[in-house]
Amino acid sequence: MTLLLRDYHGHTFELADAEDAGRRFDEQIETIMPHGGCGQTLTIGTHDQPALRIDIDIDADRAAVRWLPDGSYAAERQPDTPITVYESPDAGLVEISAEIARVAPAAARTAVVEYVTTGQRPTSMRWQHDEQ
Repeated sequence: MTLLLRDYHGHTFELADAEDAGRRFDEQIETIMPHGGCGQTLTIGTHDQPALRIDIDIDADRAAVRWLPDGSYAAERQPDTPITVYESPDAGLVEISAEIARVAPAAARTAVVEYVTTGQRPTSMRWQHDEQ
């Protein structure tokens, strides 16, 4: 199965392996968005079915990691503050609630690498199904 990383602009990058996935993730999260910050949305999955959504703002040291097939989200930290990310040219800036922006950027990267390695929902984090 070929997995792709899609950036906020809809560009797709074929992920050759876990190392490539980590490298691409690192490159993307440092990108300055049109709003002047680094907050953005990335998805990883197949051509027709994204499975992992990452809303990440490295300046805020927060990310929201969602497993799209079942609607769950990772909860590694206590809720703090919402993050603002550039979702796409059509959607523009969106606020991601503090209730789901509960992952450190390094843990989000680990989730991406694990998903690309196994093709399954990452087991390296705790998952929840509804906002508390």
